[in-house]
Amino acid sequence: MEAIENHSEIPIPIIFLKNPSAGHTDPYTSHFVSHPISSQSSLYKPMYVPVLEHNSDTAPILDVLSQLGQSKGPDLVTTSGDFPYGGLIFTSQRAVEAFASALDSIPIDDVHDINEPLRQLTMPLYAVGPATARSLEEIKKRHMPCCLIRGGEQAGTGDLLAKLILQDYNHFWNPAAGERKKPLLFLTGAKHRDIVPATLMSAPGNQRIEVQTMVVYATSESSSFASDIAKTLVATSTAHIRWVVIFSPTGGDSLLGALEWSADSNNTKSSLRRANPETFIATIGPTTRDYMKKTFDFSVDVCAATPSPEGVRQGIEEFMRTRVV
Repeated sequence: MEAIENHSEIPIPIIFLKNPSAGHTDPYTSHFVSHPISSQSSLYKPMYVPVLEHNSDTAPILDVLSQLGQSKGPDLVTTSGDFPYGGLIFTSQRAVEAFASALDSIPIDDVHDINEPLRQLTMPLYAVGPATARSLEEIKKRHMPCCLIRGGEQAGTGDLLAKLILQDYNHFWNPAAGERKKPLLFLTGAKHRDIVPATLMSAPGNQRIEVQTMVVYATSESSSFASDIAKTLVATSTAHIRWVVIFSPTGGDSLLGALEWSADSNNTKSSLRRANPETFIATIGPTTRDYMKKTFDFSVDVCAATPSPEGVRQGIEEFMRTRVV
């Protein structure tokens, strides 16, 4: 195996093929800038090239929230008892961003102002994974301080979140006292997995939870990806080595398509390996790794053991440790 020379004074570009988190520092940036490569003391330089474009649709969100501002006599509705849902479910940061956009668009002097009722609303906000939970923290602080964020670190997948909701949400209601269990609202994209609503609505007896799905954003491939990745590769051309991290099969398609890779030609891969800087490829997990091998006969250099900043960094570090001079 050919070794990599130690250039500890030169930052190593690491190009993430994803949208950076909105509203706060992306966890991949936070992790990589605070963890230099231990075998070289080299610093990482995180960069982002979005593969997908997300277009929010705030209209259905605003339509639901407007029910908080409906007048009843001289007073506005100010209690969660008049809100049709008992909680919200988020399984992606894009859904959180769409919800935040809707909240930020509410005029503070509207005749049916919903800002104050919103601040008094008390209900759980369920989130898959720590990144989605962090995104909700800002919403809670600015708009919904009485709401409770559930899930996060304890629910890194839709399956785990569904199990957590079944245990948590049913404790909010007392059927013996005549309380009606309100449905949950699942805010999601046009393309999504139904594991959370399916699990909740198939639970037996009184455990069953009604879920209504609301599409709040649509996703499409970025029309500028090819030019964006080309510019980024040029911008990092003075580094000794660089890394590209792929988060999905779509990202693999887009990267290899932009590089004009074909399964029956090694030209692109050879040029990447011989390039200055030498370029290495990591994937977030085995699904993308296997897809690239099966579809393009492209073998990545690192596959993260866990789909997290820590998993990606540890995989890269192990790879670099075995190749460093």
